[in-house]
Amino acid sequence: MTTLLERYFSFRGRLARLPFFIRTLYLNIAASLILAVSAPLLWSGRIGWWAGMCGAAASLAVLATGLVSLIVRRLHDLGFAGYHVIWAFAAELAWTALSASAPRFILQGLPLLAIDLWLTFWPGNAGANRFGDRPE
Repeated sequence: MTTLLERYFSFRGRLARLPFFIRTLYLNIAASLILAVSAPLLWSGRIGWWAGMCGAAASLAVLATGLVSLIVRRLHDLGFAGYHVIWAFAAELAWTALSASAPRFILQGLPLLAIDLWLTFWPGNAGANRFGDRPE
């Protein structure tokens, strides 16, 4: 359990491209499953609605914390301080919202997608930086 917490909820150290991509994918799959499971509860009635809303909100808050942690460590690998997560996470949320809307909004959100692609695929610092040694 400690390894899982360190992988997804630690804000220290650096995170390379491939582990960032894979862990982000796992978090997105988990969020999709949580929303899929809570959807029938939301339609079931008054008590089920509250149970579905509370469960989904709590689960998504935990998943958002994990995503912020991954972005912080990926920014550390790129040489940026953790507070840059504010604009990186905002770009992630905005692109997610825009990608589910009309085509003209998707085109307007392409710069936000570019930020996501940069964060995911740009190589980190070659050697050690102020946040630790190069990740393996």
